[in-house]
Formats: sequence, structure tokens, C-alpha cells
Amino acid sequence: MDTRRLVLVGFVAILLVSAVLVVGCARRAEMEPGTAVVPPAPVEPPASAETIRQIGSTTVLPIAEAWQKKFSETHPSVKIAVSGGGSGAGIEALISGTCEVASSSREIKDKEREQAAAAGVSPVEHIIAHDGIAVVVHPSNPVSELSIEQLSDMFTGKIRNWKDVGGQSGEIQIISRDSASGTYEAFKELVVTLNKTDKERDYAAEALKQASNQAVLTSVAQTKAAIGYIGLGYLDETVKALRVIPMGGGTAVEVTADAVLDGTYPVSRALYMYTNGEPTGIVKEYLDWGKGPEGQAIVAGLGFVPISK
Repeated sequence: MDTRRLVLVGFVAILLVSAVLVVGCARRAEMEPGTAVVPPAPVEPPASAETIRQIGSTTVLPIAEAWQKKFSETHPSVKIAVSGGGSGAGIEALISGTCEVASSSREIKDKEREQAAAAGVSPVEHIIAHDGIAVVVHPSNPVSELSIEQLSDMFTGKIRNWKDVGGQSGEIQIISRDSASGTYEAFKELVVTLNKTDKERDYAAEALKQASNQAVLTSVAQTKAAIGYIGLGYLDETVKALRVIPMGGGTAVEVTADAVLDGTYPVSRALYMYTNGEPTGIVKEYLDWGKGPEGQAIVAGLGFVPISK
């Protein structure tokens, strides 16, 4: 065997021995206690879009939809899924864990808090706007103002004819929200039960119940003898909003943003969003933004009342 071949064989042998020694050392390091083994560097997973599911009040729905659109412009990786269904549906979804934010046009009920506690959920309230509930009639109706007491008698069926409140003779057609609605609950408290002074009062059985503010608006606009109620943000020229006289008498008040904010309009309420515990992460960022200048400008632009001037 010539010299070059001997050198080549020797070099290959050295490589084989070195490989065996390295593998053996690595295995021995794994087996010997107290010996640190450095794992391979983790591979960073691709960033995934964060999701906020928001369910609830149809009154709050225009705010939620507008917030979603504007917030997504600066947070394109965040998916905000917005839907209505009513305040009760939103709070139910929060309790069941199928949403991160529940929209509501009323405060959460004691019974709902009990259900939440039983499910390990801690609802936290966030006031995101104020709203006046406009009492609306067909534009051709000559009546322009009514008292809380008259409205209560009309919606409970005690007054059934328009001539009894200064209008033309004709049976009153009551248009109401359905019982899943926070607007239904708020109007019942503020008007039907005379601000809870007569809890035995309830909506008349013949009241035509609608699933949304828009449905009430459309029904009243198409029915000359109708009377209904909608959130201020839904008010348009297809119906006429009545001025309302507070309980006990006084000056009839027009439903305006200023009258809602200063408390002079007697059928006013706060609008809410609820979270499970104090919000964190992207949910906190979203709600803080919504309650800030940009989000509140959207509230005002939609005809609702910001939480502060």
C-alpha cells in the first residue's frame, strides 16, 4: 500500500472515531444526573389574529359595528365579530363563555349575576354611552306631547283611543320591543311602571312586539294609529318623536342629546358593555379606545350621547 493510500485510510479512521466519541458523550450527558442538556431553540409560531366576540343589544349594535370598523383600521390582525340578539342574549353569551363583550341597553339583573357566579363568571360593567328612548308616532298624528302617566296608561291598555289624549278618534296600535330587549326593560321601568312606583303594571297583551329598534321604526312609520319607542340613534324623519312631560307635571321635553345628558328628558338610560372580570389585553385596549375621544366621537356621530362632553 503506497503512502498516499495509508494517509487517506488513517484520516477516515480518525473521522469515524471522532463521531463515535461525540455521540457517546452526548448520550452520557443525557444519562448522567445533574448534567444540563441544552434543548434546541424553539421555533416561534406564526402570529395569529386575536378575536373579540361581541353579542347583545340592538340599541348598542350601531355603536359596536362602527367601533369594529374603525378599530380594525389600526388593528388589522384583530378580528371583532359583532352581532345583536338583544341585551339578554348578550349577557347569556357572556355567562356561557361564548363572547368576550356583552352589549346591553340595561343593567345586568340580580338573577343574571347569580347565574354568572354559579358559572364562575364575574361580570364587570362599562358605561359606553347614554341614550334617550324616543316615543314615536306616525308623522300624520296631530299629538305632539304626552305625559309619562298618559304613556303608561296607553302602553298598559288603560287608554285605547287616540281621542282620549287629544288625537283623532281611532284605536291605538301599541308597538313594543320583545322581552329579550334591554330597551323593553328600560321603557317598562321608566314609563310602564311609572319609574317602578307601580310594579303591577305591565305591557298590554295586544302590544305588537318587534325584535329590533329598526322593526319598531318601520312599523310605526307604516301605521297611522301606532305608537312605539326606539333608541335615539334610530330616530329619523319617517316618524315623529313626541315631547314627554315628566311624572307629576312640568314642561314637555324634546328628546335631544343635551336633554339626555343633563337628565331633563325623563326617558333616558345608560348603555353598557360587560366583560368577564376586568378586561385585559386587546379587549381592554378596545374598550379604552371606545371610551376615549375617537370612540366617543363615533357615539355622538350616531346620534347617541357620549359619556362626557
